[in-house]
Amino acid sequence: MNRPMVVRGARPAAAPAPVRVAIPPRRVWRLLILGFGGLAALAATVWLFALGVPQRALHAAAVAGAAAGFAVRQVEISGDRHQDRLAIYRELLAGDTDSMFLLDLPDLRARLAALPWVLEADVRRIWPDTVRVTLVERVPAAVWQEGGRYRLLDSTGVPLPMLPLDELAGLPLLVGAGADRAAPAFLRMMARHPDLAQQLLGAVRVGDRRWDLQMRTGERIALPEDREAPDALARFAAAHAATPLLGQGFARFDLRIRDRMAVRLTPEAELAAEARARAEVRRMKAAEGRT
Repeated sequence: MNRPMVVRGARPAAAPAPVRVAIPPRRVWRLLILGFGGLAALAATVWLFALGVPQRALHAAAVAGAAAGFAVRQVEISGDRHQDRLAIYRELLAGDTDSMFLLDLPDLRARLAALPWVLEADVRRIWPDTVRVTLVERVPAAVWQEGGRYRLLDSTGVPLPMLPLDELAGLPLLVGAGADRAAPAFLRMMARHPDLAQQLLGAVRVGDRRWDLQMRTGERIALPEDREAPDALARFAAAHAATPLLGQGFARFDLRIRDRMAVRLTPEAELAAEARARAEVRRMKAAEGRT
């Protein structure tokens, strides 16, 4: 077997001494000058940004680009049915320049979305000189009346500018204090029953805690307080689907008692019912006389 050879009395090799290379003084001064120069350049850059010099240069370049043809010359608008176009143009051209490069699209979208009818706004550049605006408008869902004043509401309760009366046909009239705040939940509840919603003429807010519905066929439906109203209306809708209740001579349906429905006839229906009862009594007496 081979064994490592050991040399007795041998001294370990000494570690090599570091070699020091002297840097010429001229190079040292050059490195110092470059370092201080870089710091000075950085400080100058920060100072210029603080003074707004780069921004002014960019602004000047954008204005020059507008003079070269990259300026807003056309505005294409779609989706605007009720929103005044002058207000749209005013927001689009509110800046101090018409340069395409300086259009702040997020800011324009936010300002357009703040207009009364606008729910969402999309703004795009179409190079070299066109701005395209696509709007999604709010949809009128009800008319709110309080103290002789009328306001138009969307489905979320946001007030809208009034429209001509011929454009309000079919919208329910919500009456009373607090009706605007309760409108979103009420409209969502009615949307679950489209057959009843089509027959709804209006609704009166009672004590800011419940609704009375006025139907186009003349009946009034007294709903319980808001937390119980959806279930009560669902039961009424199911009963009406099984056997028509509206337009059958009833004046009032009271749903305020849980799992019950109190019904009242119209005066005309009561007279007709009494006439039918008297006629039935006479018929029965005549039949008895013949026997």
